[in-house]
Amino acid sequence: MASTSAAASEPLSLIDAAQMKLSASCLRAWGDELFWIEGRPDLGGCRVVVRWKPGREPELVSPGALSVSSRVHEYGGGAMCVLDSDGPLVVGVRAVDQRLVSFRPGDDEVVVREELAWDAIGDLSAVPGHLAVTSVIERQEPSLRRSIVMVDLEDGGCHELIGGRDFLTDPRISPAGDRLVWCAWDHPLMPWEGAELWTATLDWDGSEPRLGKEERIAGGAGRAAGTPSFADDGSLLFTLEADGWIGICRWTAADGVIELISTDAEFRAPHWELGEAELVGVNGRVLGIERRSGFCSLVEIIDGRSRPLDERPVQLSSVVACGSGVAWMGAGSTRLGMVGRSPLIEAESAELVELGPTPTIPDSSIAVARPIFGAGRHGGAVHGLLYAPSAPLFAPPPVIVFCHGGPTAQARVGFDPIIQVFTSRGFAVLAVNYAGSTGFGTTYRRRLDGTWGVSDVQDCVDLLEQLGEQGLVDASRAAIRGGSAGGLTALLALTTGSFRGAVSWYGVADLLALAASTHDFEAHYLDSLVGRLPAERQRYAERSPVNRAAEMRGAVLLLQGLDDPVVPVEQARAMAAALEAAGQEVTLVEFAGESHGFRRLETLVAALEAELAFYEGILLDVAPAAS
Repeated sequence: MASTSAAASEPLSLIDAAQMKLSASCLRAWGDELFWIEGRPDLGGCRVVVRWKPGREPELVSPGALSVSSRVHEYGGGAMCVLDSDGPLVVGVRAVDQRLVSFRPGDDEVVVREELAWDAIGDLSAVPGHLAVTSVIERQEPSLRRSIVMVDLEDGGCHELIGGRDFLTDPRISPAGDRLVWCAWDHPLMPWEGAELWTATLDWDGSEPRLGKEERIAGGAGRAAGTPSFADDGSLLFTLEADGWIGICRWTAADGVIELISTDAEFRAPHWELGEAELVGVNGRVLGIERRSGFCSLVEIIDGRSRPLDERPVQLSSVVACGSGVAWMGAGSTRLGMVGRSPLIEAESAELVELGPTPTIPDSSIAVARPIFGAGRHGGAVHGLLYAPSAPLFAPPPVIVFCHGGPTAQARVGFDPIIQVFTSRGFAVLAVNYAGSTGFGTTYRRRLDGTWGVSDVQDCVDLLEQLGEQGLVDASRAAIRGGSAGGLTALLALTTGSFRGAVSWYGVADLLALAASTHDFEAHYLDSLVGRLPAERQRYAERSPVNRAAEMRGAVLLLQGLDDPVVPVEQARAMAAALEAAGQEVTLVEFAGESHGFRRLETLVAALEAELAFYEGILLDVAPAAS
């Protein structure tokens, strides 16, 4: 390994990276005004509501210490919407107790709907022409039950519209107020495996909503439907798995015909969180978020082909109609968060605001993703993203392999301050879209079925080795890290001998314990990823990192929140004990008050300090690499 004397700017500080690690979601429009939720580390992870008016800077408009967040399906989503009531009226979900609240932007007064009781509520959507919202609610007693309800904010009434299914999401009402659509599925399927799209006519008896006969539009096992969105002409846009891709379809109530209108690409993300809009139909035009090679781009569908509409964001999460155009939320190559307005009329100008603090390193020093692919031992391609170090200390550079969560998620192009912490200090980062990842078609995603802990690990090793052979990274100086499901991949990768160490952020260590304790949304997720219990009990044991500690080679750092309901702290403690018993080097750092995903500034800084020191200790020795 040769050292390099390339001049470098100051690396991105850990506190700056942690402050930039805000989350933004739930983009909503009220005329030309935009609203969204931001989770801010500097506010202790509090989730606040932000408004952006044309020609002005975004402003925080939620009152006092109010934090807005949903717990439906554990992962939540859709915790806010905006109604028209002599001006915008924000309706949200109070995080601390899941009560429905409303407030005027910028006012201190919060109206709390104490009379409406449930255990969780989310996926809020405004009802056209009424001061009301539709939502998904969960009640735990006497047994777990989910319903789609309509809450009338004038009289406080709560009307159940749909029930009787294991899972219900995406309640949306047509612009004319005469039709409801929603998605539903049942155990053991996950939404991307078999969600169905349903509809019913909607009539009104005064303020009392009444549904007509329910009708299934599309979807089911192997052909999941999702992300319904009414166009302004009353037709319904939605996504449907067909011909190996997740495409865009249009349906109209008048003829009941489903028309596939998109290209061979993927237009839907895994349905982990509720309430994110991914399709828009406005002025006769259809727009959506297209996923290709790690890019999530805003495109318009014209005659079955996609045309980029706005190339500024490289990683989109949502798009909504706004005034005479569309608004979107996403990230760019050099900024973590952006919200923009893209006009559909050429005479109007586009607008863009950046979210969070400005990076303290110059744009020229920010590592930008390079999409790559290699050949997997299974015979197909393995996709990934390579971030070269902005200040290489060695040539080729040591590398940190990133494993995304899910595992049915995706490593996506876009600015990530955590990646920049490492690339600005001389490390390359390789984010692998291993088997099971979304964005590469049905076959690629289904290749993980029954092989979680095997195919994902092998893909990471294969891509690392091939980049090493090409001289892009030093494969002999590699570490691997992952969060949640990605933590399992990272830990099992130590059994291959290809890595000097692994870092697990609240990662899965014991599959049998996970199957026994996980929440209802994922209660049968492992059926497809590993196999059905009790028949495949031995396979669960063999794929659990906690049972493979004696085979692991390399140091381990475990970072874990004490209040994690998804991967409880007992998993990290059992993993640490197993490694210690096997004589392996392991450090466990626990964080009080943190759940599944760290949100507090002090936690993020401490976790990054521990992780950076870990890599510097195992990857930056000065001995030359073997030739």
